[in-house]
Parts: sequence; C-alpha cells; structure tokens
Amino acid sequence: MRRKLVFILALGTVQFLGGFLIGENLHGHATNPYIAFSSNRNGNYDIYMMDINGNNVQQLTDHSASESSPTFAPSGRWMAYTSSRDGNSDIYIMNLATQVSRRLTNHPERDTSPDWSPDGRWIAFVSERAGTSNIYKIEPDSSNLQQLTDGKEANNSPTWSPDSQSIAFRSFRDPAGIYIMDEDGGNAIRLKNQPEAAWSPAWSPDGKQIAFSAVLLQNHDIYILNVDGTDLRQITLHLEGDWSPSWSPNGQTLVFFSLWQDNYDIYRIDVNHTIENRRKLTRHQGIDMGPVWVPTGALPVSPRMNTRTTVWGRVKKSLED
Repeated sequence: MRRKLVFILALGTVQFLGGFLIGENLHGHATNPYIAFSSNRNGNYDIYMMDINGNNVQQLTDHSASESSPTFAPSGRWMAYTSSRDGNSDIYIMNLATQVSRRLTNHPERDTSPDWSPDGRWIAFVSERAGTSNIYKIEPDSSNLQQLTDGKEANNSPTWSPDSQSIAFRSFRDPAGIYIMDEDGGNAIRLKNQPEAAWSPAWSPDGKQIAFSAVLLQNHDIYILNVDGTDLRQITLHLEGDWSPSWSPNGQTLVFFSLWQDNYDIYRIDVNHTIENRRKLTRHQGIDMGPVWVPTGALPVSPRMNTRTTVWGRVKKSLED
C-alpha cells in the first residue's frame, strides 16, 4: 500500500512540475524566433506571423483596410504598424495579448513605415505632413513628436541602430542613398562605398554592418556593408528583385522578399555562406512582403489551455495576456 501511495504522489509531482515547466516555457522566453510579414493573400494587406521555417502561419490583423510594416517593442508584447483603417495611413499599436489596437499618429497626411527603437523609448516613422516624406520619432504613448529630417527631397525607411543612438535611412538628396544620423536628426552622413541605388537599410544586431537592397549590374540584390564603408558583400544573386532585408537576432541570417519564380514570397538566407543558399518560406499566390523578425525576449502569442502539450515550440494559435 505504501509503495502504491509513493508512486501516486511521485506521478502527481511529475505531472505538476511538467505542467509548470511547460507553462513557463510558453509564457516566458521563446525558444525560436518568428517572422512577421505583410500579405494580401486574403484580398487586402494584413499582417501575419510564421515560424522560421515558414510553418504555422497566424494572422495578426484582420481589417478591410491595408495594414503593413510591422515592428515590435523589445519585449515582443506590442506591435506598431501602418493602417489605413480610418481612411488615411497612420501608425497604430497593437497589444498582441488582447489584439486590441490604438492609434499612435493622427494626421491628414500619410504616416508610414514605423520602426521601434531597441531601447523601447521611441518609434521612428515616415510622414508627409511637412509636404514631402520626412522622418519623425514619437514616444509610444503618442507624446513628444519630433521631426528628424527636413528637406525638399524625400527621406524614408528609418532603421534604428542596436544602441538606439543612430538611425539609418534612405534619402533622395544629392547624392541619393543610405545615410546615418544621430537619434535627434543631427550629423547625417552618407554611408561610404555603397552602390548608387541603395535603399531599405537594416542594421545588424552587433551594430557593425548594414544590409540593404541595391541595383548593381542591373540586378536588384541584397548587400551587406560595414558601417565604416568597408567590405561590401553581395548576399543574393538573381535576375529578379530581392528587397527589404531583415537580420535575425543572432546576426547569422537575413529574411527578405523576392520576385522569384514569378511571385512575391519571403525567403531566408545565411549571410556567412559564399554561395546563394536562399530558402523559400512562403508559397502563396498572393504578395508576401516586408518581413521582420519578432523579438525573442518574450513570447507574443500563447496557446489555448487544451493545446499546450501539442504546440510547444511552435507559433501558437490564440492570444492571451
């Protein structure tokens, strides 16, 4: 009788600890990063998320208006994005646990392309409120709006440095290309030795490199260049266009979208390989574009209670606080 009682108690302890550990894994730190992207696969542009192999696709926004350009708070619990749901393009912020969004910007002119600073304090974005596209920053509570660029030529595609002290962006000033400025908009300097038509910069996690799209030898490809202008490397080589690179958290991989095989899809590529090694992640007839990595600091989605044991390590199907 004692042996049976000990077995029952031990089994209960194992079940309790197992449930506790699984719960901690699901609600704590994600073991694998995820990729968010925009797609018109359901008739209009919405934001989706998938795992790093392109599986377990989950729709994050569902609106008849166009919604795109996701960017995440460092915690992974909030997502800023562009939406035209009120008849004009503005920036919104979604609580990923509740899927409730609130409006961050509210202006008659277009506000687009948000990028959340790694320290969580600012969201940079592009606005036409001054007559042409310029870069602004704003705090996540909609306070302290600041204009960072001011010129007749358009400026767009802001991306924060990992230390949140600088912003790289694309400018149509002369000479056009990718520039780097201080976080307050000062000291804008053109990135040295970049191809002439360079755009869509993305800062590496270690702060030493910038990936971008560029046209060289009539091909739209992805390149990497050190911030000091040395060691230009071509990462993709294809006759069709490759756009909008985004670094993985460990700095070993880029995701981007490409018009390859006659359709716009998301791809992943290892930056350390010397030959083309892209892997196709989406396979839908719609347009999939603008991929970004979801921060691994916190798991932004979690499973239903009755599916915890079957979805551990995958993108989860429901959202809860």
